[in-house]
Amino acid sequence: MQNKELKLSILITTINEWIFRVKNDLLPQLLDVDEIIISHQITNKSMKSQKIIFWDNTKYYSMFKSGLSKNRNNALRHATWDICYICDDDLTIMPNFAENIRKIFQDINIDVATFQAVDELNNKHFEVNEWRHNNLSILKVWSWGITFRRKVVTSKWIKFNENFWLWTKYPVWEENIFLSYCLKKWLSVIHTDKVIVLHPRESSSIRYSKNLIIWRIQLWKELFWVFGWIFAIFYFTLSHHKYYKNEFTVLNFFFLSCSWLKNI
Repeated sequence: MQNKELKLSILITTINEWIFRVKNDLLPQLLDVDEIIISHQITNKSMKSQKIIFWDNTKYYSMFKSGLSKNRNNALRHATWDICYICDDDLTIMPNFAENIRKIFQDINIDVATFQAVDELNNKHFEVNEWRHNNLSILKVWSWGITFRRKVVTSKWIKFNENFWLWTKYPVWEENIFLSYCLKKWLSVIHTDKVIVLHPRESSSIRYSKNLIIWRIQLWKELFWVFGWIFAIFYFTLSHHKYYKNEFTVLNFFFLSCSWLKNI
């Protein structure tokens, strides 16, 4: 247990007009945190950098490069305090948010913790058992559950893979790959069922396309190295037939999965 009170940095990433939701709705909910970093990605040519006038602990940075992972890395680069939380711009902060985050890092010797989130009907988002994460359990959480010790992560040169997520080559799963890097560097990564935010429920249905097939194979390669893509080809071909049967035959799906090998 640590006696020192840990200080909390909130890393908010947003894009274009969503900055106004951050200013008007999100920031007023973050009254008991130590530092707020806003990384504002501007891709709309008519949009200008915004002057954020709020508290002394709020720092605003604009950037004009595309890619959510680039945006997250930009926010992390400017953070200064002990614990970082990855914050989306459409969250509702729950009571005892900061207290719950600080407490788990003070009570347990861990490097990374993922927290629970709920939707508008109070249903949990993450079907993960409490305690130690592995390469499979990290696939069940999203960015808005992730907290970590800043110095530990940055000292290991861990950051978000800029080839993944929105407006990139593989626009999916950058947070899962970030967590996999933490595991590969032997960091202590756990999950707790304490709820810290509300996030709107998104569709959970899988709609396969040629691109999605390739993205999934690439994800598993990142998670499990050379054996990942071999296993993934057979796993998704056999177990996800119910999701792709209206778009592809089994053989078609299999050969599309194998076509990814041409990009190695």
